[in-house]
Amino acid sequence: MNRPAHESESVHSGSSKSDSTSDTSSDTSSDQDTSRVMHYAGADCPYLITTTPIFLVFTMMAVTCLAFSVGVMSYVMLLIRMGVHPAYPMCGTNVAIPAANIQDKVGLPTPVILGGKEVPPTMSGQDKIGLQVRAIAAGREVPPTASNQDKIALPTPAIVVGKIVPPTTFTSKMFQHGGALTSRTVHLDRKCTADQMCSANYFHGGKDDADEVTHNKDEGLHLPSGQHLLVDIKNVDPDFLNSEEKLAKAMIEMINESKATLLSYHCHSLVPVGVSCMGVLLESHVAIHTWPKDGVVNMDLFTCGAGLLVPLLPTIKRLFGIPILNSPHEPLMKWSHKLRGFREDFSLVYNPYENPLEQELGTDILANHQLATKNVLLSGKTSLQHVDVYEWHDPSKHSHDLCDERSLSDYGHVSLHPEMFRLDKGLFLDGVRQSSLFGEAAYHEALVHPAMFAHPDPKRVAIIGGGEGATLREILKHKTVKQVVMVEIDGELVKICREHLPEWSDCRDIEGSDADSCFDDSRASVEFIDAFGWFIENFGKEDINEEKFDVIIMDALDPDRFVEIVGSLYKDNTFTNALYNGLSDDGVFVVQLGVSDRLNDPAADVGPGRDKANMMDALEHAGFKSMHIYDEGHSHFDSPWAYLACFKDYRSRASWYKAAPELDIAIHQRLHRTKSGRRTLLYFDAPAMIGYQMPSRAQENAHCRREDKPKECDEFSGMDPKFVNAPVSHLKVKKSAIGQYSGRGLFAAQDMSKNSILSMDGGVKSFHVLPSTLSTMKNLNERAEANNLDYVEDKLAVLFTFVEGYGTGHTMLGKMHYVVDSGIELFCNHSCIGTYNVGQPGRKCYTEMSVHLHHAEGDLIESAPIFSPITERHIRQFLSQDFFLRRMSKRRGKCFAATYWKD
Repeated sequence: MNRPAHESESVHSGSSKSDSTSDTSSDTSSDQDTSRVMHYAGADCPYLITTTPIFLVFTMMAVTCLAFSVGVMSYVMLLIRMGVHPAYPMCGTNVAIPAANIQDKVGLPTPVILGGKEVPPTMSGQDKIGLQVRAIAAGREVPPTASNQDKIALPTPAIVVGKIVPPTTFTSKMFQHGGALTSRTVHLDRKCTADQMCSANYFHGGKDDADEVTHNKDEGLHLPSGQHLLVDIKNVDPDFLNSEEKLAKAMIEMINESKATLLSYHCHSLVPVGVSCMGVLLESHVAIHTWPKDGVVNMDLFTCGAGLLVPLLPTIKRLFGIPILNSPHEPLMKWSHKLRGFREDFSLVYNPYENPLEQELGTDILANHQLATKNVLLSGKTSLQHVDVYEWHDPSKHSHDLCDERSLSDYGHVSLHPEMFRLDKGLFLDGVRQSSLFGEAAYHEALVHPAMFAHPDPKRVAIIGGGEGATLREILKHKTVKQVVMVEIDGELVKICREHLPEWSDCRDIEGSDADSCFDDSRASVEFIDAFGWFIENFGKEDINEEKFDVIIMDALDPDRFVEIVGSLYKDNTFTNALYNGLSDDGVFVVQLGVSDRLNDPAADVGPGRDKANMMDALEHAGFKSMHIYDEGHSHFDSPWAYLACFKDYRSRASWYKAAPELDIAIHQRLHRTKSGRRTLLYFDAPAMIGYQMPSRAQENAHCRREDKPKECDEFSGMDPKFVNAPVSHLKVKKSAIGQYSGRGLFAAQDMSKNSILSMDGGVKSFHVLPSTLSTMKNLNERAEANNLDYVEDKLAVLFTFVEGYGTGHTMLGKMHYVVDSGIELFCNHSCIGTYNVGQPGRKCYTEMSVHLHHAEGDLIESAPIFSPITERHIRQFLSQDFFLRRMSKRRGKCFAATYWKD
């Protein structure tokens, strides 16, 4: 406040002077005076302070104390920031002082002890060193403890040669928790590179020149994505696992090998044993924890850099898999690698289908931490694609212990079933699984043999793709084959497969082969050119000089993959027309379709599988008369695998629908034996083929979800409750009154309504005379005629009369066959006067009055749709269809007359 003028005063040492009216300050003194007067003018009047020597002395002492207090407080704060206990400032530490600005204003949270958890009464390394210092000062002897390890000079991380590291800041906080013997932090030496000898434990780097600091363009440091590598190793030397220095050296060497940058790391020795280290990378982090007593070390490495982490695994095993001296057990490493973060959301050009790590290689193999063994046999590129070959052991699929002593005996399980105890092995192209050792036989046998046995005599076969050689191996098992032309665009891939996957192309055990490798068989011709261009050039024009093939097998380019070439391949009919033209008149084409449909999948034409739908449409437009889809679920893929067989001749359906005994005979007659006596085929047999004849329910569902829903989806959706069953008790058999030779007929025993079903339960008990059975009957009849076996002819004549007279003829199986009812329904005659009252709703009907059978046989042939999983799935039901009453109500005593019908 301002004091009144009459209260203003100046004080001098030894004298006083009052001047109530003075409004100025006097700053003069005489030579005789030893005092100094200072005047401070206020708004109204001055304040006067008179200083003396005593006042100056006290003032200087106060300022000195204040400065000392500030210095002590700053020193204490610095010690705390460095992790040193303030009570023992004499102790040393390995904590580094960063060159960049320390964010002192950041308040880091303090961890607390969980409720109910007991922590042993231990001290931090700094506390123990302080106690030792005071004990030495008191003249007491200090026993050696783990804290004496503070004398160890931990290695200092350095910058990778040629890499520019941006400026960083460092914030840390240390806590005194039980269980830790030592605590050290070491920082990056920015003046030292990884190829130099860097021994300093402190960071002395100066400020980086901002103009020279740039981020590495190819590292992707700031993208919200990265790679995560988890590694577990057991049977490791305990001394190595309990040494901070050895672990730190191994960690730094590992980081240098990865081309990442270790900014700092922090290690704790634990009580009673064990070490935990955490490193901060420019790219992210690395963490290591050890259990010396158990010989186990766990590692967690995450990086957002561009360098791949999987190639680092041999280095990790070399650095951290230190074997135990004189132990029979070698270090065993388990690991998993995952992609983390969001790539598509932050990059307009990123395509996950072009990244091998986003495909089955990454999801099924690299990311699977449960695989007991996982080895990289090959990872590289050909001129066309990325190729990976891995081997692994999956305990979930092969639960037998590989080291079980009982199994290893002469009569143990391993000796009896050695194939079950091998490591699985697989080929991946651009990350997509092609086949595996335990599943390739099922996959390739399902691809090859259904088509081969659907042809009566396959001599010339073509393979599109098939670089592994297994498709070629399966074809060469057929005695009828004279030549196989394999057209594979990637010759480097074939070379890799011959070296790393020799089992796939092994023909040593096939009696008909003259080479150890199927690629060298005299019947095989391997062309390393573009198969699509080759077929278009040779069969895409009217003038065809190349000899046609009996069977073409396409083992390339899954049509359900989002690959540009797949989409463009079927935009027109150029390629599919070439395939059709390249086949003989009764030729068969088969292609693998990729993952089979699931129950809730949409139809291919409205879902993500449009390329598959386009391919199937193109094949149908090319002229194929019948197409069949089937699944194989033992190929060791995540889902059952789908295949499509296409017949150029509709009559090939008869071979597709062979009965199991017929197929067993064909397999026995047409396949080569093995030199070892083992079975020629591991998975394919007659029962498997019977399963392929019936598409899955998921295929049926997807087919019926098409935008243009097929009409058969409603016909075979189950029995409509609106239809009424007319049981056998409502029917009776008696002689027809139409004519002298009309025979017996089926009559109504009581009134029945329109659209009633005649004997619903009896209709399903019919028996089928298949095309092959009719063919056998005709062959027997011809042999009987040639050998004058009249009694055989007579018996066969009776059989023919019964089948043709009482059966219903069909061509749904490719050739003429008959379905004969086993009950009184077989007496349902055809009308003799052009009338009918029994038939199928919605179908075109014929009688003997409207068409002559000998001149209109083609109109009456009832052919199956070109592609209809629902028809193929319910074909037995279709052939045993119930008869519906049509036109009018049937009164008691009325005769039933059926018709011919056609869709």
